Amino acid sequence: MKAIIRIFNIIIMALSAVATILVYTTTPFAFKSNIGLDVNSVAKFLPETSFTEDVDIVNLLGTDVIHVGINFELDLPGVQKMMNGDTTVINDTIINKNIEGIVATLHEPINLITEHTVKSALKKTIKTEITTQVDAARTKYADEHPELADSIPPTETIMEEVGMDEVYFDNFTIALYNEADRVGATVDTLTDVLYEQVDEALARAEESGMTDSSGFAEEKKVEIKNNLVNVLTELKLVDSSNNLKRISQIVYIYLADYLKQELQGKVSDPAELEQKTTENSEQYSKRLLKAYVLAIMPQAFYQAVSYVCLGLYIGLYVFTGIWVLLFVITLIKTFSKNKPWTIFGPWFWIVGILQVVLGFGLTFAGKILLPKIDVSGLGLPIKSLIIAPRTYVLIPSIIFMGLIVFGIIYAIFKSGVKRQNRTAAKEAIQ
Repeated sequence: MKAIIRIFNIIIMALSAVATILVYTTTPFAFKSNIGLDVNSVAKFLPETSFTEDVDIVNLLGTDVIHVGINFELDLPGVQKMMNGDTTVINDTIINKNIEGIVATLHEPINLITEHTVKSALKKTIKTEITTQVDAARTKYADEHPELADSIPPTETIMEEVGMDEVYFDNFTIALYNEADRVGATVDTLTDVLYEQVDEALARAEESGMTDSSGFAEEKKVEIKNNLVNVLTELKLVDSSNNLKRISQIVYIYLADYLKQELQGKVSDPAELEQKTTENSEQYSKRLLKAYVLAIMPQAFYQAVSYVCLGLYIGLYVFTGIWVLLFVITLIKTFSKNKPWTIFGPWFWIVGILQVVLGFGLTFAGKILLPKIDVSGLGLPIKSLIIAPRTYVLIPSIIFMGLIVFGIIYAIFKSGVKRQNRTAAKEAIQ
């Protein structure tokens, strides 16, 4: 029996050594999360125009949730700095490093929403302009041929007969969109493209024999340009120099405009909300996003991070000490002649339970229990939340839970050795 106890002691010492090493070699705190953002809330950055009110964002993206992740790791020096409430370190480690990832994640769906919105606006403009001019050509033809007035089909019918369907307008839209996104494009160059599109459409309409487009002349460009400027201005695509902003960059412009509005009165220096000459639109929007996150971050957040880090720092020595103590006691007891069994004691089980809570419990709660909680009522644009915090005692806590089962078996053999000792003592007295 004693031989078996000593073998068990070796196993306990091995597990204690492994747990001690892991406490010191594992990253003190790692945090991974998956936050599901409500698509409709995220899309609030789009300027409110007659072109955006009918956009079905959910159907466009095929989902009502955009998933973003916030991840960070703390080493021991980082834990020491944060437990003192160093907001600069907290911001750099937790917030600043994640801004890049958040913007990258949001860029694709937001860019898709923006592109769809701009294309819808351009298509509507093209369709309206061509329909207007074809209708004018039809009216001119009817005035010139009053005897045929009753037999001339409606404008929409004429357009359908000559192939001006949705695909036709889609192709024109792509051409206009590509010109708008070209480096160096201006309102004038875009007007030229639209003018040519209308001219081509009128030529096609004349194939029906029911229109007369001779009234469509160069002076119509002014009217087309004015209509186009109204649309582009509504979409915030025209700058102060009457040049076009890059559509591929407009997503950042929209985001920056939205954040700038939200940050009014929330920053100490209003000048910080203006775009710097050294910043492009992407850099500007990222800077404002960081300022926005910092502005809405409550002081309680920094206090919570400080307390967690303080707990991690103190726990590092407490948990290490408890495993080292178990190792030393077990080592000494192994060489004891009559009482080779180790002593776990209440101190080991109490601290061990804290390990389980801090190690396995946090991870389990974040990944399994939290997603089942409805977070939609918190007033935040969040539909789902999954977090996976991991501390340096995750694996040691699993080792501890294994020792609970192991301890039961150990206690059985320990009782057997005690009985042997009592029997041997009685025999010695007799």
